[in-house]
Amino acid sequence: MAKAKQPAVAPVSPREQTRRWFREAKFGLFIHWGVYALLGKGEWIRTVDKIPQDQYAKLPPRFNPKRFDPAAWATLAKRAGMQYMVITTKHHDGFCMFDARNTDWKVTKTPYGKDVLAEVSRAFLREGLKVGYYYSIMDWHHDDYLPRLDWERASRPAAGHEVMDYIAYMREHIRQLMTEYRPAPFVLWYDGGWMNKPEELGGRETNAEARRLKPDILINDRHFTKEDLVTPEQRIPPTGMRDENGEPVLWEACLTMTSHWWGYDQHEKVYKTNEFLIRMLVDIVSKGGNLLLNIGPKPDGTIQKEFRDRLLAIGRWMERYSEAIYGTTASPFNLLPFYGRVTTKGSRLYVHVFEWPGDRILRLPNLRNQVTEAYVLGRRKALLPLAREGADWAIKLPARAPDKAASVLVVELDGPPQVEPVVIGPDAKGIIHLPALYGSLEGPHGQRIRYESRDGVIHAGNWFRSPDSIEWSFHSPKAGIFRLAIDHAVDAGQGGTPFQVFVNGKIAARMAPNGVPFSSGDGDIVSAAAMEFTTRATGGQFKARTIGNVELQKGENKLKLVVGKVAKQQSMDLRAVTLKPLG
Repeated sequence: MAKAKQPAVAPVSPREQTRRWFREAKFGLFIHWGVYALLGKGEWIRTVDKIPQDQYAKLPPRFNPKRFDPAAWATLAKRAGMQYMVITTKHHDGFCMFDARNTDWKVTKTPYGKDVLAEVSRAFLREGLKVGYYYSIMDWHHDDYLPRLDWERASRPAAGHEVMDYIAYMREHIRQLMTEYRPAPFVLWYDGGWMNKPEELGGRETNAEARRLKPDILINDRHFTKEDLVTPEQRIPPTGMRDENGEPVLWEACLTMTSHWWGYDQHEKVYKTNEFLIRMLVDIVSKGGNLLLNIGPKPDGTIQKEFRDRLLAIGRWMERYSEAIYGTTASPFNLLPFYGRVTTKGSRLYVHVFEWPGDRILRLPNLRNQVTEAYVLGRRKALLPLAREGADWAIKLPARAPDKAASVLVVELDGPPQVEPVVIGPDAKGIIHLPALYGSLEGPHGQRIRYESRDGVIHAGNWFRSPDSIEWSFHSPKAGIFRLAIDHAVDAGQGGTPFQVFVNGKIAARMAPNGVPFSSGDGDIVSAAAMEFTTRATGGQFKARTIGNVELQKGENKLKLVVGKVAKQQSMDLRAVTLKPLG
């Protein structure tokens, strides 16, 4: 008998192969380095300090990083558990960190004299890391880039200049970057495209040429064309990212270890902790994204101790737990009753526990599967007791957490996870409880609000930047008036910060200066607040306070608390909101 003919398998395009690899890689290094490092005040210093062009031009003759060792950079990234790197080829100051053929405003015309991009690319590729190229569309140096900076309009008039002449210059760079550093780059990581509409700059045509020259290239969203990759900056989307049809998109959050600048800042004093950075990586991966974590090397070419120490700490955690990061998919749970996150690989759940529950019982809500076994990652022989409790599974944890930042459990299922969403609703008395742990923490570029813990209870803290917010989605079986109260703490002398409460508020996409919506997912509330209140000091103790009455609709509701301008240094820590029906 003749064998049945097998259906033909469609070939996978080079671009799709890169997308699949990127989706599994999860963790990369961002490098911001240029002549601005000589000033030690961040990459925007030319415009922040309004440095005239002729004064800024004195920097390249001073650039000679005698301690620059690209192999050391690559080794550090490898030890951190990173799978790829993206480096600035040209930032907004227009200075090229590669041997651009069409300008002398480049690193090979400095005392250093070498092509930094070529050196870094070779070093990282030797370590087995893929290499991507950041390229700024904005260019404060080139005479034909428009519009001018506001403070330079008089000294650098735009008359006689055409932005498409600049685009011709830029396209020469793109062609060079796509062809002369093979196999790099895997991604063309644009920035600075928010001043012009993409059609004004021929964005689609530029990208089409890049893809023709390098068919496996990924392109991000910052030319404001729909491409491969969405890149929220200095924020973590509360529930991951999806397209207009509700389908998951390829996304990568880029964040600093510092409080602000991406380039070297000699005045920086605030650095994210090792614990925070590890949890940040887990959080992003659990939502289906990648983390691009930034460093800004010093002008001598070295990487400062604060960055090295944190990258090595992440690497030590990754040595034990990288199985729960690489190649995983997003959590199947919409809400978790403990402080932690979940990643998935086939029929296996990786449960990342940030805070050991006080009763040492970890509950996985509405998990319909059979759990076949559970254990701490790396300790499979020591199986953990588990039991079905209604719709949930309960796992008894060891006496102590194996890792301070994030301990990882492996939960083996009888098949791909099947989970019913958790729906917040009223208790037997009709009261709706909204714990901070069940809220979505949100903020635009530079989000500061985050989860913190006191006495084993999680709260929303670090809430000092407007308009950071927390929002809950919940169900009310009937419409009516509810009394809103908060469980909160405000340190002595720190009262006086205004808050707004929105109920079922309307959100509009955040718009770029070019009039096109940002694709990073955040937006602005355009409806009126249901009420406002001002914080009062509680002596730092958590106390209940009744705020006022709100009206809920029958069915699904959303409630959001938004901080205004913080009066002192802090606003409040928030454990929960309760809504008690009246009448």
